[in-house]
Amino acid sequence: MNIAAYPKYESYRDSGIDWIGKVPTSWSVEPGRQCLYESKEKNIGMKESTVLSLSYGRVIVKDEDKLTGLVPESFETYQVVQSGDIIIRGTDLQNDMTSLRTGLARDTGIITSAYINWRPKSEIDPKFLHYLLHSYDVKKVFYAL
Repeated sequence: MNIAAYPKYESYRDSGIDWIGKVPTSWSVEPGRQCLYESKEKNIGMKESTVLSLSYGRVIVKDEDKLTGLVPESFETYQVVQSGDIIIRGTDLQNDMTSLRTGLARDTGIITSAYINWRPKSEIDPKFLHYLLHSYDVKKVFYAL
């Protein structure tokens, strides 16, 4: 999309950052937690049956034939994921410096509660937030936290 296709704002102000330049007057700087919230909706009553998994930076539907090994007795302890949610794997940071730890859900389903499920607020584009967090992931920013 060409930048000229975006709507113009009524007024602009200097952002205070040279490479950004002017921004709309109505824009504000907020902490990241203002853009999303953690969703901890449990799958009580088996509302969802599609099992999702974070694999190589993508949230994928797990094939039912591959649900072997450490499979729980019930998927009611799993958390419900909506399309547009951002999944983070915050475990094992000290041992694994190669995995990608963020993924954007494209499907509704359930995922283990070992993951963090962030849901962007309605006015925020989930693709943009995922792109931002993915760039942090690639630069291994999470390892310093």
